[in-house]
Amino acid sequence: MEEGDDRRKEAIVLVIIVVLAALALVSLLVAFSYYCYITNKLSKRLKNSKRSENSGNSKVQVTTERGIHVFSFKQLHSATGGFGKSYVVGHGGFGSVYRGVLPDGRKIAVKLMDRAGKQGEDEFQMEVELLTRLRSPYLLALLGYCSDHDRKLLVYEFMTNGGLQEHLYPPRGSKGGDASKLDWETRLRIALEAAKGLEYLHEHVSPPVIHRDFKSSNILLDRNFHAKVSDFGLAKIGSDLAGGHVSTRVLGTQGYVAP
Repeated sequence: MEEGDDRRKEAIVLVIIVVLAALALVSLLVAFSYYCYITNKLSKRLKNSKRSENSGNSKVQVTTERGIHVFSFKQLHSATGGFGKSYVVGHGGFGSVYRGVLPDGRKIAVKLMDRAGKQGEDEFQMEVELLTRLRSPYLLALLGYCSDHDRKLLVYEFMTNGGLQEHLYPPRGSKGGDASKLDWETRLRIALEAAKGLEYLHEHVSPPVIHRDFKSSNILLDRNFHAKVSDFGLAKIGSDLAGGHVSTRVLGTQGYVAP
């Protein structure tokens, strides 16, 4: 009888030892896997950092965790012909806009922020953060940015047919806009697409975003005359990012500022 009890106890002890050993092995495997994951992540981050420092003329830009590219000033300077006057396509809120071409052939619009605005790094990063959250086929897409000391630039997709204003009210002697291309069906579609852009900002972003400078020059047209709302340098987040207070500064073009 006692011999049977001893064997039963030995069997229980053996089972406990096996279970503990298995748990220890599993714990080691989990710890090792986590170590490999962290090491790999740090290694990628280090490579990206080095690539960013040495990305003078490289065709591949560094991609941030936010899914946009970080360009060097040298790359954008080269893409826009040294920010030459012939490359200027407009003057938006807080800066001039230049057309450019990347080494891979992509056309871009580069917004060189006005230094007089004295926008700090934190404020600039906050604006980039806002822009990366806004994803809609009816909003101009942000492709990347550059922050090089006091030189701050935003890189957007290029819209072949420019602003709606150029087509509605072309300057005399201008070879640009042609109102005859805008039949009533096209105009109605442009109006609806622009309205959908505003609807996205007001209804599908939390907190909502108020554009504050919604006008025909800030409605851009692609090669097929589809519309996208642009120029969010003047945008304001509903009840503001900082502490919930409402800004009382009047920004934008008089007559076009949202009430």
